[in-house]
Amino acid sequence: MALQQWLCAGAFAQSSDQQSSQPDPSIILAQAGGKKLQDVVVTANRSGSTDLDHAAATVSVITSEEMEDHNARDIKDALRYEPGVEVRRSVYRMSGITGATATTGRGGNEGISIRGLDGNRVLMLEDGISMPRAFSQGVASVGRGATTDTELYRRIEVLRGPASSLYGSDGLTGAVNFITKDPSDLLDVFGKSSYFSFKPSYDSADHSFGAAASAAWGGDQWQAMLVLNVRHGEETDNKGSNDVRGSARTTPDPMSYTNRSALGKLVYRPNGVDSFKLTLQATEERDSGESLSALGTGITDYRTSSKAKGQRATLAYEHADAEQPWIQKIKASLSYRNADTDQTTYEAGTSTPSLVRPRFREVSYRDQMLAGSVLAESNFGTDAWRHKLVYGLDLSLSTLQVNANGTGWSSCTGTQYCQYFPKTEYTQLGAYVQDEMRTGALTTIAGLRFDAYELKPKASAKYDAQAVANGQPAVSSRDSAFSPRLAFLVEVTPGFIPYVQYARGFRSPSPQEVNSFFNNTVYRQVSNPDLKPETSNTVELGVRGKLAAGPGALRYSVAAYKGNYRNFIDLVTVGGNLTVANPTIFQYRNAAKAEIHGLEARIDYQLDNGFTLKSGFAWTKGTTTSNGVEQGLESVAPLSVVTGLRYERSRQGFAQADLIYNAAKKKADIPTATNFVSPSFFVADLSGGYHLTPNMTVTAGIRNLFDRKYWSWTDIRGLSLADSAINKDAYTEPGRSFNVSLKIEY
Repeated sequence: MALQQWLCAGAFAQSSDQQSSQPDPSIILAQAGGKKLQDVVVTANRSGSTDLDHAAATVSVITSEEMEDHNARDIKDALRYEPGVEVRRSVYRMSGITGATATTGRGGNEGISIRGLDGNRVLMLEDGISMPRAFSQGVASVGRGATTDTELYRRIEVLRGPASSLYGSDGLTGAVNFITKDPSDLLDVFGKSSYFSFKPSYDSADHSFGAAASAAWGGDQWQAMLVLNVRHGEETDNKGSNDVRGSARTTPDPMSYTNRSALGKLVYRPNGVDSFKLTLQATEERDSGESLSALGTGITDYRTSSKAKGQRATLAYEHADAEQPWIQKIKASLSYRNADTDQTTYEAGTSTPSLVRPRFREVSYRDQMLAGSVLAESNFGTDAWRHKLVYGLDLSLSTLQVNANGTGWSSCTGTQYCQYFPKTEYTQLGAYVQDEMRTGALTTIAGLRFDAYELKPKASAKYDAQAVANGQPAVSSRDSAFSPRLAFLVEVTPGFIPYVQYARGFRSPSPQEVNSFFNNTVYRQVSNPDLKPETSNTVELGVRGKLAAGPGALRYSVAAYKGNYRNFIDLVTVGGNLTVANPTIFQYRNAAKAEIHGLEARIDYQLDNGFTLKSGFAWTKGTTTSNGVEQGLESVAPLSVVTGLRYERSRQGFAQADLIYNAAKKKADIPTATNFVSPSFFVADLSGGYHLTPNMTVTAGIRNLFDRKYWSWTDIRGLSLADSAINKDAYTEPGRSFNVSLKIEY
């Protein structure tokens, strides 16, 4: 099934490492001759599955079948057809040692935007485990997509709206859960005790070749699985044509990359109610490039390289016994997760009295975490009232650190900055409870979570050499937050089910925001131990239904929402005029508040003749207020509409066409009116697949069929690209490209 499936659900599906095998929570389209859309189930409360009709939020599910049907190389491809959900990936185009141009494109897939916010304000999970945080300072930019690989996932779930009532910090405006494959997912393909597949692939957008191999073995008690993937490619194409050196260049700067990943699982079920699962995962992403666009004005060479490695180990236990009177389900897990990123920058050219070339910078960033969780579910009540009570505890102990090195840095004094913030221990503790109560047609969902966190910096000679000398010693920070949720849903008829939901989200400050320090002759960045958590309060009103419509079945949903955000943490100027006598001072502060509202809708219409039509749109409007000045929220993407038509009369193959429309970004919604904003665009994609034999499938696609030139606002915002710039084409998206894969499985 390749159609993007926009599902409305009560909350997130629980991680695969914390749940037993459940039916894949997607819209199960009827096969040839089918008469209806089947019921949809998603995990509503970190515990078990629930019917779509008894849910009160918006969740999208992208299955592994959809990712394969579109030959998705990465999470940006996987979420391409999801309106209102954007993956930011700026073009690889760097110059200088500091400032925005020093990191343009360096972070790769930097993060996911939901309802106008992105970065660390969106919770990203992998099997329910928090993923590494984004980091950017100086020449370093660490994106959140570096440790992801679509070949490892059986589905991706996107929750719109605050997620903190169940998942804690960072769920300010939404959450994304990447759920990895299980052995049973592979063994169920042919219903045998073993499985093997091999899939080579090619994508012309970045001239990349990939190869993925999967194997699984097992029976009723023991199951094992191994998935391996590798991909090698070059710079992503664009619609630029000026192949020169210097800032006027619009063709892509040359670069190459190699990504590798491995996923292994071992599952043991000693009886019908208990299961143990061990997950081991490793990823590696390497790239190197030459910034020809940076050459000129004394610069003769500019090169960069990056290496990002991730490892994860999870041991999970589940007990599920519906016959127990008090507690029917218990889940527990213990996880270790580590992410290391090393980035280098080399610049050669003519020296000046204040600047010595060649110069070199190397920055390493590490995010380690040990996490544990316990969850229980109790079902009880009378015929008139039924309760599903879910409650649990989460504890995580993280260590974050950054180190920098460079030309002439023999010590960490003077203008040599070996640490942007000190090594920090970051502890988070959360306790939550949610009760889903049903009586007749009414469902009420009430939840509450308490979170406490503490940032504790460690003594660091490298950091203290600068910070203490300037009266800015590292400080500890701690705080707590309550995150409530209340929702009501009424099943008037199967075709008309309205709901309303209130939810609160929060994000705790990061070690970088609390204790970052940098100092030179004309400006400095200082710490702020008084930072408060960011918070959000969101109300969502929606309706959904499923009904017979002519010669087919129709499912629809509409949702309107409004969120108020407080204590936004931003890096602001707090004094100075950029002189030696009066240096400019920067500091992270709770400087702004924001208001975001919007409308989302989708339909899926399946006809009896093998055709399926889907369409959806997302419109968001946001403003931010700082120091009494209100302006448009730059991170909000313009209106997006996606429409797709699929034909799949039999299991032999499918053909699909998708049309993507994005409206123009308005200049009134950005802080600098002279900056370039993305015009509106239409893009058409084609994809199709054919089973050559029961064991061999070829899948191919064409993206941007009509070779349109367009810009993605999510990718270009914040780059200060002037309206009058002659190199705007350097930031365009790829033109027409094709992709193909061949999957052999037994």
